[in-house]
Amino acid sequence: MIIHLLSLKDSAFKSFTSTEKSKVQGSLALLLTGLLYGVLLITANWSYILSFETPALRWAIVPLIFIVSGLMMAWLTRIGLTLLLWAGARGFGGEGVMSRIAPFVSISLLPGLLAVPLLTGWQVNALGISLAVIGVAWMFAIHWKTLQSTQRFSPIKAGIAAITVLIFFVSIYYLIVPTSSITS
Repeated sequence: MIIHLLSLKDSAFKSFTSTEKSKVQGSLALLLTGLLYGVLLITANWSYILSFETPALRWAIVPLIFIVSGLMMAWLTRIGLTLLLWAGARGFGGEGVMSRIAPFVSISLLPGLLAVPLLTGWQVNALGISLAVIGVAWMFAIHWKTLQSTQRFSPIKAGIAAITVLIFFVSIYYLIVPTSSITS
């Protein structure tokens, strides 16, 4: 089901809203996203991790801290995006039931993994920016379909609400993307 949602199939969005397993699948997607965030953080900070002299720190404790950080980042991002989608739904006249929106948000975080290299400062170049743009655009498409299926919005109304959510979300990205210092 998650693959069908990621491939933006309308039928998957309609059936996902009516299934009881959506919360379980959303939680599993959130767990997977958090673990992948953690692994990408380890990859981005590998030279830093190797700088520790103690093997326990290098091979267990510090990587575990990055994994836990990845899980926390995924969980906090899900909360923030759920609130943004809820606000977008309510602002445009929808029901805005968070428990129906949250499983979709968990699924939408998977394409957000494409932005992690840029956000961690690992790939601050054209490739990193391209991946981040693709990831955010993919998340936008999932949010658009989510608002259509959970709020029964028309495609135009869902698109406008999703654009509003995207503007706030990208504003957050802009605030946390590493910046390089300008030297004179």
